Amino acid sequence: MSLSKIKYWLIPIFWVVVTILMTAQDYIASQLRDYPFYLVESLIFKIKWLVYIPITFLVFEIGKRFPIKQPKLITKLSIHIAISLIISILSLCFTSVIMTYLWQKTGDTIQYHNVLKKMISTAFLNEFVNYWLILGVHNGISIFEEYQQAKIDKSKLEKQLSESKLNALKMQLQPHFLFNTHHNIIGLMQKGDTEKATQMLMKLSDLLRLSLKENIGDLVPLRNEIQLLSLYFEIIKIRFEERLSYQFLIDKHLENALVPPMLLQPIVENAIKYGIEPYAKRGEIEVRVEPLLTPGRASSPIRGKLKLIIKDNGIDNQSFTNFNFGIGLSNTQHRLETLFGKDGQLNIISNEPQSGITVELTMPLIK
Repeated sequence: MSLSKIKYWLIPIFWVVVTILMTAQDYIASQLRDYPFYLVESLIFKIKWLVYIPITFLVFEIGKRFPIKQPKLITKLSIHIAISLIISILSLCFTSVIMTYLWQKTGDTIQYHNVLKKMISTAFLNEFVNYWLILGVHNGISIFEEYQQAKIDKSKLEKQLSESKLNALKMQLQPHFLFNTHHNIIGLMQKGDTEKATQMLMKLSDLLRLSLKENIGDLVPLRNEIQLLSLYFEIIKIRFEERLSYQFLIDKHLENALVPPMLLQPIVENAIKYGIEPYAKRGEIEVRVEPLLTPGRASSPIRGKLKLIIKDNGIDNQSFTNFNFGIGLSNTQHRLETLFGKDGQLNIISNEPQSGITVELTMPLIK
């Protein structure tokens, strides 16, 4: 429930509590000074606090209609001064009527004009000041609500910008993958290998169908990502046959961990393009997912952290230093930073002294 809704039902509660407390104060004073306490008499004098219930509602509405801020600040202040004087007089008149009526009900012969004269002489300044105190409370609530709304609007805007950025990155990755696969299919058809081209096209259809069905949202279960990656490997395997081998080493307890969709595919695609395709040797790719471990001999899992590793045996160490690994890794890094901030990282490590590279992704472990 917003503060704007809460404040209205709090108003009568507040003034009733004030009335009770002020009456209790009379009782305590009577006990300390050793004189009789008359509840009815005390309540009659304290009835003015209950009159502030409708006055507070009225002042809040006036404050909403004439907020004390630019533009026309001087004009609004003048309006409030005039209204505060009028409300102060009306409040005293109304309170005097109630008090006179209650006194007469108790058998007292007090007259209205006497009560009003005493109220004006003793309480007019209090009424005037109370108007501005109530108005100040209203302004404080309004400023706080505006601040809260600004925070909400900023959060929504940041979320929209983040979602737009993520969508742009995903839209950039998906066509890149599709164009590469489409190019491979055309290459097979030009070579006359229509059987392999058909197999690749069917696998591609399965992959797209699964992608559209499962990969909705910014995060998906890891098992969905592995299933898509398996289909991708099957597509690539049609082309490379025995030149490519791959394996998954996945901790079973992490299959429900949430990761960005199509996170691993562009990294595997890079490994094939730069680490497998240019070389005649047999290519090997390993995909491993495990908890992030602390460095050192006594390695132990870091709570709440996930590590995804893609390792290949391709590029030689000499070429690694100045190599440009393309848009796939760059976009993956941007996605991790956008989703997880400093908790999302991508590191590229040489397998020296062996050939190939290892790409390590770290992110929060979300289930």
